[in-house]
Amino acid sequence: MSEAAVRSAAPRWRSRACVGWLRSHPAIACLAVLTVCSGVLLLALSGNQIFLRDEWAVALYRPGASAGTFLDPHAGHLVVAVIVIYKALLELFGMRSPLPFHLASTLIFLASAVLLFAYARRRVGDWLALYGTSVILFFGASWIDLLSPFQMAFSGAIAAGIGALLALDREDRTGDRLACALLILSLSFSEVGLAFCAGALVEAALGRHPRRRRAYLALLPLGLWVIWWLGWGHTDTSYLSWSNVANTPRYVLDASGAAVGALAGLSSSSDHVPDPVGQAWAPVLLAVAVALAVWRLLRLGRVEARVLVVLAIGLGFWVAGGLNYVFQFREPGNARYLYPSAVFVLLIAAELLRGVRLGPRGLLVAGLVTVAALVGNIGFLADGYRYYFKPGSDQQRGAVTALEIDGPTHLGFQLNATVSPVSFYGIDAGPYLSGVRAFGSPAYTEQELRTAPEDARREADAVFGAMLGLALRPLAPGLPDFSAPGCRRVQTTLRGATGVVVEPGGAVALRSLAPAPVTVAAGRYSDELPTVVGPISTGQEALLRFPRDASPQPWRLGLEGDGPVRVCPV
Repeated sequence: MSEAAVRSAAPRWRSRACVGWLRSHPAIACLAVLTVCSGVLLLALSGNQIFLRDEWAVALYRPGASAGTFLDPHAGHLVVAVIVIYKALLELFGMRSPLPFHLASTLIFLASAVLLFAYARRRVGDWLALYGTSVILFFGASWIDLLSPFQMAFSGAIAAGIGALLALDREDRTGDRLACALLILSLSFSEVGLAFCAGALVEAALGRHPRRRRAYLALLPLGLWVIWWLGWGHTDTSYLSWSNVANTPRYVLDASGAAVGALAGLSSSSDHVPDPVGQAWAPVLLAVAVALAVWRLLRLGRVEARVLVVLAIGLGFWVAGGLNYVFQFREPGNARYLYPSAVFVLLIAAELLRGVRLGPRGLLVAGLVTVAALVGNIGFLADGYRYYFKPGSDQQRGAVTALEIDGPTHLGFQLNATVSPVSFYGIDAGPYLSGVRAFGSPAYTEQELRTAPEDARREADAVFGAMLGLALRPLAPGLPDFSAPGCRRVQTTLRGATGVVVEPGGAVALRSLAPAPVTVAAGRYSDELPTVVGPISTGQEALLRFPRDASPQPWRLGLEGDGPVRVCPV
């Protein structure tokens, strides 16, 4: 055979060998397909979603490359790896397109799922590992972790933490050193790494090798975290309280129960939109899971060290959550916390079931249960996108569009939750416009705003109204003459539409003739009247000015009520 023929045959041989290997490992082939499907689905849902919530705090308020830029706490947390990734992506791609951020986050999430499979298959075999991992790949109960790039803080910490557990499986010095490095990496993403450090401490204390030689596994990462806390972390608000200490046992039960219910696809997160689903299932399923775990341990007659390791990881996360509990934002069943909680439940289950191999019937039953769990979780994921991420992204893009149009003349204006509820972190006009100059604009153009989704146009109008300070003001006595030819009698309606249009720079005078207060509102790009200016009482006269700004779009006057109002152009 000629040399050319040998070279051409080599790729074909490798391809056939790869196909043959996958055929002999069908669960791994299924994992590959499911991983690709999960990534495609998540990017299809989130790839064009603009920065939301925490992302603005990183994108706009971490300038330069000082120690504080990377080490100052974010809502009390160490997220240095997240900041590094965001700053690198901003430098490389800017913020015109959110796709690079979603791609990076999705790849990290998928890596964490694949590592979970690798860990579980060593304990329970390929198929049971696949079933558990497939639920995580489509874990819609934790929709915010799957669709928000910022939540790489959790998926990155989990990927590195599971990688550390896999390194510890080597039971040699190289594995220990690699595990130590991965625990440091895990902590750099978020304090979820502390839970893995707790597990590493148990491993060092109960493992086969002498304790002293292995203590650095956890002590070095923990020491670095303590240095960070003493230097930077303690400056943020702490929620530790005696009340939280007393309620932590209940928090642990609620958090683990919420994870079990979500893994079964029967219960959603406690903050699920539009409404939580199946919350009553969580404590029932937790009781069943605990009973099965106790039965398994009684059958084994002993508790393996690795069971204690993963228990320490789960309990470490849940106890930390209970000690730092804040109503609404850190509830045990919060969508953000369900993903790490579910991973820890699966790690515990894998260790308890170590060595178990189901027959064909058992695998069939487990597969059907997994399919049901996937159906429920994909439904939760669809809800999270439909009711939160899609409208939230549209609203945020509309809000920053208004900020971009009129922000140059209102540099002190802050886009916050009072103005636009979707803007969880305040977006100041000055830093935002500086970010646009440096990294490009994620907003609509003024022309695009005209045809944008209604959610975007409504939010833009609300921001325009707040920025321009639309308000009812008293009229000078006798001005204007409400009987003048230009004035007209306008009938209010329940929806407020009047047909009165005012150009930027114009104003109207109002005199209410209605028997009850009338709400004055305005709309611009929206089909509705999002800017509520205020009420006007019977017989009251008021002036409403629409200051001239950078947008040529006229305003529509709205009067919501039951009765007539005299309207005069000024």
